[in-house]
Amino acid sequence: MDTNVLKTFIAVCEHSGFSAAAKALGYTQSTVSTQIKQLEKELQVTLFERYYHKISLTENGILVLKQARNILNEQDKMLSSINSGKRIEGEIRLAMSSSICNRYFKKDFLCFHRKYPGIQVKITECDTKQMFDMLCKNEADMVFTLDRHIYDSDFVICAEQEEKVHFIASTDNAALKRKWTLNELCENEFVLTERRMSYRAILNETLASKSLEIRPVLEIGNPIQICELVKNSNLLSFLPDFITEEYVRNAQIKRLTVEDSLTTVWTQLLIHKNKWRSPAIHAFTEFYKEVMQKP
Repeated sequence: MDTNVLKTFIAVCEHSGFSAAAKALGYTQSTVSTQIKQLEKELQVTLFERYYHKISLTENGILVLKQARNILNEQDKMLSSINSGKRIEGEIRLAMSSSICNRYFKKDFLCFHRKYPGIQVKITECDTKQMFDMLCKNEADMVFTLDRHIYDSDFVICAEQEEKVHFIASTDNAALKRKWTLNELCENEFVLTERRMSYRAILNETLASKSLEIRPVLEIGNPIQICELVKNSNLLSFLPDFITEEYVRNAQIKRLTVEDSLTTVWTQLLIHKNKWRSPAIHAFTEFYKEVMQKP
């Protein structure tokens, strides 16, 4: 039984609702609902009575709540006992995209390292398919994705966050003076991340559904280098807002208005349901869950 699902169940009880629990945990409401259904299926009981948009615990739900709290308390005691009097050490293998690496492995990682100097982190940058291949083969302990929202019962969502994505241009580019459709935009010159990389792959699927295609003059994995190229040229690109935020704030890049464009992707930190969570992995997930919940 996944203890994270128990934490979700307890949060729903304590916050008296799925949406409030989702906000507190940093999940989507659909993720919370799916985890509760998963728990009910595993235990073969109904945990909540649902009526008029309100929920209340069933008799079985009250029993499970008590036992869930006991299980998590015992888990905390065990981890405290194991880690008492010694620092947490170990290696963590992560698979992720370059964009995620640029976002979370600057100041955030330095804070993590100061708190846990005995933990070594090894990062492999790759596309989403390769990430999950590595996770299933136990070649990676966790994956940090930037993609469409992923939910699979084989994987546990440790943390997640919705992200906005936009087409971008330099502030001197004449493209800023008008609204665009995808069809019109495809006639411009682009620099993009590699074809199979997360949000680029979703963009390609969106374009293909409209019988469109962008053939970039350059494909490159480093999103910061893409921003540098865009701000100094008439090239366009397509990147998450968190990548372009500083360039937009400094009036070097602006976001284009495109009527029928993809606008949302998700950052998710996931682990395989059968993966043993070492103290190092537990420390990492708790630290980055808190980081991702910050506004």
